[in-house]
Amino acid sequence: MPFTIKTRQATGTAIWQKRNEMCLKVGATLMPEPPLNKDGSLGFAAKMGTQLRHEHSNQVQDNVTTEDIIFKSGNEIGLFLYFGGTNSWLELIDQDGRSIDDWSKI
Repeated sequence: MPFTIKTRQATGTAIWQKRNEMCLKVGATLMPEPPLNKDGSLGFAAKMGTQLRHEHSNQVQDNVTTEDIIFKSGNEIGLFLYFGGTNSWLELIDQDGRSIDDWSKI
């Protein structure tokens, strides 16, 4: 089932494939610059997002993914796309407007 992300200058489609596996589909748009702390430094989430971007730099060109990328969780996708800062389980929405958080509840 596809889930879309549209937040903080980032867009994309993710498929929840397994418990610990989500596929971010080709063509996702990354937020261009990480948000900074008040003192101008990178916060923890921005550092993690920057590290993920570095690890997948060969799969991104001009802030757009050039191939599918496998992540361990929706939160990891959020760090990669928009440097986190929000609950990504609430940002991943299906075609009916239900979040991945809704789908995880019994």
